[in-house]
Amino acid sequence: MMKNIELFPREGKAIISVNPKVYSLEVVYSAAYVFLDKAYFFLDGDPEKGLMVAMQAKDEKISKKALETLAKDFGNELVNYSVYIAQAARNQAVREAIIKRALATNIEDEYCPECSMEKEIAGAAKKIKMPEEDENLYIKDPEGISAPWVPEKAKGLKKPK
Repeated sequence: MMKNIELFPREGKAIISVNPKVYSLEVVYSAAYVFLDKAYFFLDGDPEKGLMVAMQAKDEKISKKALETLAKDFGNELVNYSVYIAQAARNQAVREAIIKRALATNIEDEYCPECSMEKEIAGAAKKIKMPEEDENLYIKDPEGISAPWVPEKAKGLKKPK
């Protein structure tokens, strides 16, 4: 059943053989990193032909069952990181497009700070809504205050020469 896992419960050690055609060296490193708090890792072999991962439990009194679980969990992490790397490769073009767009937006704002400020002000102005009676105050001028003053309108004054 577990042809690629050898357990050595007395030493608290498991040796896992990894097929590099199935799991890349990057995947093995990533999976081992997850378990650094639980075990020591020793990698050996040729990344082209085959890898041997020796996992030494940090808990000196680890049971055979716990050691087996630790080795199986390492196998699950190999699968987990393989899927992660495959999905990252598929989504790479989308991530690059998002980053290019974000950088282009920042460059536009950097070279034209007035443009971004104008957009901000226009957005804020659209949010402000004045009540109708206040709007009419600016249109009606019952006292004629806003009308320009001309001497013809002044009663009893002489025109300047």
